[in-house]
Amino acid sequence: MVAYQILTYEYDLPLLKLLNRRMSEQDCAYVLEAIPDGVAMKIRGEAPERAAADALLAVLGRDLRYFALAEFADALPLTLSEKQAVLTDALKTVTGAEEQTVLRERLIGYLQEQRTLVLEGFLRFRMQEFLMLWELSIEQAAAKVLMQKEYGELMETLRRFVDGRSSRVDAISVCIHADGTITLSDDNDVHIEYVDCAPDGILNLLINMAPLKLVVYDLSGNEKNRLTEAILKVFGDRVKLYR
Repeated sequence: MVAYQILTYEYDLPLLKLLNRRMSEQDCAYVLEAIPDGVAMKIRGEAPERAAADALLAVLGRDLRYFALAEFADALPLTLSEKQAVLTDALKTVTGAEEQTVLRERLIGYLQEQRTLVLEGFLRFRMQEFLMLWELSIEQAAAKVLMQKEYGELMETLRRFVDGRSSRVDAISVCIHADGTITLSDDNDVHIEYVDCAPDGILNLLINMAPLKLVVYDLSGNEKNRLTEAILKVFGDRVKLYR
């Protein structure tokens, strides 16, 4: 039987509960006991350090990762709901299979030589690149949230601008074709084909015309077509959409 001490002096974790759950997934006999600042773990089996490493891999790579990401997110100058969105997005992107393999081998090597592991110490000194990746994932998620927020504010500003603008035409039809081309038609059956025009250019054109009604035929096959979504946000109840 091999005995380990798993300690933490900083993280407010239910460590005994976490290790018991992770050790129950291993094919070995074990005994866990709460001790000051951590858990004493005794393992009986052919490769106890591998069983301990797999359990700690889940604790460090899943449970503690969540706390570390939450700390990074909490330090951002965002609202609570925005921080939650950042954390949710970051959790989807961090730690792939390759990183899990590297961390597992690192844990096995450590536990073959040491019988005490301090979670925050191992995290800071032997998982520095993981911490950097976690922090980067939070920064990227935060940038995405801020871009979405700015985009929403821009759409709201454009909506107010359109609402206060005199309409130059009664109705415009917009057909977004599957090949990316766009056809605009007015109520006089005048058709204009746009073969290579960015969505922003079409949106600016529609804003300047400020039609009373907009009929959009979205044949792109994309439920989140950028131009369609922008038209809906800016023109609101003026729009009738067909997919």
